[in-house]
Amino acid sequence: MGVASRLLSTVSKKTIKPFSPTPSTQRLHKLCLPGQAFPPNHIPLVFFYPKQQVDTIFPNGHKQRLSKFLEISLSKTLTCYYPWAGRLKDNATVECNDVGAEYFEVQINSSMDEVLHHSDSRIKDLVTFPQGAPWGKCMDRALAIAQLSHFECGGIAISVCLSHKVGDACSCYCFLRDWASLTRDPNTKIASSPYFVEDSVIPSPLPDGPLASPVSKKKQECIEKTFDFSALKISPLKAFVEAESGVQNPTRNEVVNALVYKCAANAASIHQSHQLVQYTNIRPSVSPPLPPTSIGNLLTVFSTPIYNSSREGDFNLSKIVTDIRNSKQKLLSRDNIKENEWAWEIVNAYKTGKGTFQQRNCDVYVSTSLCQFPFHDLDFGWGKPSRARLGGHLISKFFSLMSTHDGGIQVSVHLNEQQMSVFENDQHLLQFATPTG
Repeated sequence: MGVASRLLSTVSKKTIKPFSPTPSTQRLHKLCLPGQAFPPNHIPLVFFYPKQQVDTIFPNGHKQRLSKFLEISLSKTLTCYYPWAGRLKDNATVECNDVGAEYFEVQINSSMDEVLHHSDSRIKDLVTFPQGAPWGKCMDRALAIAQLSHFECGGIAISVCLSHKVGDACSCYCFLRDWASLTRDPNTKIASSPYFVEDSVIPSPLPDGPLASPVSKKKQECIEKTFDFSALKISPLKAFVEAESGVQNPTRNEVVNALVYKCAANAASIHQSHQLVQYTNIRPSVSPPLPPTSIGNLLTVFSTPIYNSSREGDFNLSKIVTDIRNSKQKLLSRDNIKENEWAWEIVNAYKTGKGTFQQRNCDVYVSTSLCQFPFHDLDFGWGKPSRARLGGHLISKFFSLMSTHDGGIQVSVHLNEQQMSVFENDQHLLQFATPTG
């Protein structure tokens, strides 16, 4: 924290309330089962905009106008996304009381490039996110926290931390897309009103009703590193997998997830059985399909078979991609409301007191992809961000994927120090990925 305190100073801290009060009929918002299972953490996202972009709308000396635009549009956005303006009443309920969001404005005594390319990802989080917010507890704090950061070079960053209890990455994208739209044009109307999914979708199957507490997750000391897979590097990777496995048109998600997982598992000091588990959005796959603007934790997971690294023939890139494809196809053939693998995982963990995935009797690597949501296109009125990133996670053996402007993928990898030192020097990985911090 000492380094961060030298790098930034707080200009202001405000509470932003919804532009219009939430009706009394919408006072209580009941969370679906995955929302009940998640700890009261925030999902942290940050977007970087260089000086030359911002100056086209807000030249030097107009910082106050920029902040005011963001405050007003955030207030209007909270009117539509009112649960994020409330507070947690208990583990399964949000009281939509319009207490509001926290809003910070800070000055960073460094250039944008120096922060973006800092070797310590924790510094990036400490500087570009409100203090204590990235993946931090929101039980006694606002469910939405935003920050406008001004860099010495004249560029800015807009960061937002939204409670994971209320919604998933798709929900966060809807919120940010509409906030950006209302900033670009204050007179615009939100095209599609958010549809708030409550506990009628993926309800708790327990006889006692909602979960009284979140499902515990075992925290592990880990290091975060980011790697860029450019579109030019992904193309030969896809071609290799297709030729070797026979999988038709492997997706960039499939091949990047497979390569990162393979290299991470191979970097383990003790080779043992392991498995890749991936979160996925169920909105388009349930029948009838849920609206794309559904707000909530509408997720399930799908898994590869359990591999044993000592049997090299069972654990190669083409086989992993084939197994990922087969698992996805099985997912599409079942009812992901009634047969939700993530819901089963939650209930088993809750009943046994163990963390999720700890009953699989193997080393579990977890991946989440935000690639289907164009966070890199968020335009608040001065163009698309030069960089977007998800804040560092607290769980080891965790990967997150985000799209980049060139059609590539940025991957954040979280591993323990020993495993990371091997992983980041894997020549097969570095054939396709460029370390970025």
